[in-house]
Amino acid sequence: MATFVTRAQWGARAPESVSSTITPGQGGVVVHHVDGVKVARANHADCAGQVRGIQNHHMDSNGWSDIAYSHLACVHGYLFQGRGENVRTAAQGTTQGNDDWYAVCALTGGTSSSYDVITAGLIDAIRYGINRLRVSGGAAQAITGHRDHHSTDCPGSLYTRVLTGEVNPGGGPLPYPGVAFRQPPTLVHASVSTWQYRMNSAHGYRLTVDGQYGPGSDTACRNFQSRKGLTVDGVVGPATWSATFA
Repeated sequence: MATFVTRAQWGARAPESVSSTITPGQGGVVVHHVDGVKVARANHADCAGQVRGIQNHHMDSNGWSDIAYSHLACVHGYLFQGRGENVRTAAQGTTQGNDDWYAVCALTGGTSSSYDVITAGLIDAIRYGINRLRVSGGAAQAITGHRDHHSTDCPGSLYTRVLTGEVNPGGGPLPYPGVAFRQPPTLVHASVSTWQYRMNSAHGYRLTVDGQYGPGSDTACRNFQSRKGLTVDGVVGPATWSATFA
């Protein structure tokens, strides 16, 4: 299991003000990374300083109340306490995202052709963070990438680890988010983006990945359900979700 590092242990500044108004049962946990360049520290002794630097940037440059993330995970298998459970984040780039979703940030970065090594310790620490946020913070089962909430490449190469469910504490495919996608009306939810991306990348569809379950997504869903021998009702419930991520 990953080693937990408290705010006191990594030398966090006191937050200026944070809100406990968060409804993670309506969302879940978002996986982030730090940047589009390699940032992982070779020596774990440098990771606490890296987290302090992120907090300073968020508070002094961005004007935020605290470090944006709920927790941060390093490649050496340590989980650094961020805002923690039951505290609203500032990481998702949208009001709804910050209201309904926790954030676990990997201390990694890079491009598709040159990314920090994704270690077993990093994955273990991300899983540990998500589990804490579920058990102690009331997070729903959904796990998304930052790109599902905002126009960004984040979390880089980690996004495929999200889609396969590798970061899920329970193992197996990406867990059903607990929200049925259906028409009408158009459903807007970050997990719709995750599903749309998977439909395109794994099953050959050409959906617009916009987080909106509109008529085009409904048509693709019915076609997919027919192909897989499922009930053709246009509803992405547990069976259709599982078939999409199998």
